[in-house]
Amino acid sequence: MKKQKILQMAAFLAAAAVSMVSCSSGGSETGGAAVDTYKLEKQDIENDISVSGRVEGSDIVKITTDLTAKVKTLNVEIGSSVKKGDVLCIFDSSEFQTEYDNLVSSSNKNNEKSDSQHDINQRTLDDAVSDKEATLNKAQRALDNAIEAKDNAWNKYYDLENKKNDYENRANEYYDKAYSEDGTPEDLAKYQEYQQLFKSTEAEYNALGDQLSSYDHAVDDAQDAYNAAVKNADKLIQSAKDTINSEKFTTDDSIDTQLKKLKEKIDKCTVTAPKNGIITALAVSEGSIPSKDSIMTIEDDSKLKIKVTVKEADILNVHEGQKAVITTSATGDKEFQGTVSRIVNIMSEQSVNAMTGESSGGGYSAEITIEDDENMLLIGMNAKAKIILDEKKDVFAVPYDAIMENDGKYSIFVAEGSGSDCTVKEVEVTKGLETNYLTEISSYDINEGDLIITDPDFLHDGDKVRVSGSY
Repeated sequence: MKKQKILQMAAFLAAAAVSMVSCSSGGSETGGAAVDTYKLEKQDIENDISVSGRVEGSDIVKITTDLTAKVKTLNVEIGSSVKKGDVLCIFDSSEFQTEYDNLVSSSNKNNEKSDSQHDINQRTLDDAVSDKEATLNKAQRALDNAIEAKDNAWNKYYDLENKKNDYENRANEYYDKAYSEDGTPEDLAKYQEYQQLFKSTEAEYNALGDQLSSYDHAVDDAQDAYNAAVKNADKLIQSAKDTINSEKFTTDDSIDTQLKKLKEKIDKCTVTAPKNGIITALAVSEGSIPSKDSIMTIEDDSKLKIKVTVKEADILNVHEGQKAVITTSATGDKEFQGTVSRIVNIMSEQSVNAMTGESSGGGYSAEITIEDDENMLLIGMNAKAKIILDEKKDVFAVPYDAIMENDGKYSIFVAEGSGSDCTVKEVEVTKGLETNYLTEISSYDINEGDLIITDPDFLHDGDKVRVSGSY
């Protein structure tokens, strides 16, 4: 679509130096139609969009707190420069400290009580272990005695059996002698002696045999008593161990939890800077209690950026890495170089500038990192930026109204000749980058200094014209 001539003039004056050139020095009014021309020169052209925003630090940190205590000391104000670790403010921690000290005292008493009970429980366990040893030793002795008595009884039983048999054999022997033809009174006396020994030994043997089972039972009873002693002693020991193990479940961990939380609150009372930067927002004063989580804002001023709003029609043409030229009213015509470092492809609502109170329309946003601020830009300054979408260096370019299209081919009209009878020459060209005012062209038939007719309507190749002016 064609632009009005006044717009062309504004663009051309910004793109090229003004030079009045004529095909004739006399400026005769005779000849063909008067035309305006554009002197063809190599130049840099670019396609860009204009945006605006506010200078910010490259990294913004909001200092927050969940404390409801008064600010005892405030060491900063808006604009203060801080370093990492600097104390920004101190909250009154006296109430937290008093509560902490009281809880520590109560905890110490509970610990002393727990330690005393633990000592008692440990002694009970030690006594149970010691008693087990003494009880088992006693039971073992009883078992050993029962076994020994049993062994002695059986040994005596076997000894009586041997004696009984021996006495019986001797009595039989002397019986045969005493009642034989050669028997003597001495043989009869011996028979009677051994017969008596046999009977008394047999009686003792039989009596002991009846008692042997009681010895076996005594051993079994002693073994059972030993096993019972082991079981009972182990039960007492395990009970003592269980009591000690249960101590950890009876310990009041809630006090430790409360102490930990109070210690965290006391530590939070001293607020330090997490990084270097400048205080750009402050929501507390000495003696005040925070009314919101964020109490101050630190912005890193070592590397600045501009957060700009981008129109919906332009957002798809903006990409990370594109160059930008930045200006501010405070620095005048001074231009600063920047690079698009972030794009937010989410529509935002209308916002209010925290520094100026001005509202801005919603839209998409982008961040431009400033490459060379030379310490002239300050956080909070309003800035304008020109994001360069595309650019070409050292190329021929003409006003886009000067280009004609026919059957998909493009051409321009060049005014050739001298005097008042210049001739129109049509030259086919190839279009390149198109900007708001100029379009890149290329052709083997154009040269620097050619006069390009800016309004070729109603002209034809070979027409006679006179140049009224060139810009």
